[in-house]
Amino acid sequence: MNYKQFKKMKVLTASFVSATVAIAVVYNNIILALAGVLIGMLFLFLVRKKAKAVLVDERIQTISGLAARLAYVILTITIAFLSLVFIMIGRKSVPPQASLEVLGVTLSYIALLSLALYSLSYKFFSNKYGETDDEQD
Repeated sequence: MNYKQFKKMKVLTASFVSATVAIAVVYNNIILALAGVLIGMLFLFLVRKKAKAVLVDERIQTISGLAARLAYVILTITIAFLSLVFIMIGRKSVPPQASLEVLGVTLSYIALLSLALYSLSYKFFSNKYGETDDEQD
C-alpha cells in the first residue's frame, strides 16, 4: 500500500467514524459512539502497519508543524478576544449578565492554559533536541 492509498483509507475511516458517532448521537447511544471510534482507531493502526512506503517525511512534518502552529495562534487569539467580548458584554448589559461574564472568564482561563501548554512543550522539545539558552539569543 502506498501513501496515496493510505490517505484514502484515512478519509474513508474518518467518514465511517463520523457517521457512526452521528448515528450514536441521534439515538443517544454512547456505546455505539465509543465502539465506532475504537474500531476506526484499530483499523487505522492495522492499515498503517501494512503501508510499505514511508508515511512521514521531513516535508510532511514541516507542513504539519506549520499548520498546527497557525491553528494554535488563530485559535488562541480568537478565544482570548471572545473572552474579552463576553466579559465586557456581561458587565455592560442591563441587567448584568453573570453567565456571559463567567463564560468570558472561562475562555480566558482556557487561553492561558493553551499558552502555558505551548510554552512548556516548547521548552521541553528545545531541551530534548539540544537547543540551549545561548542559541536562543
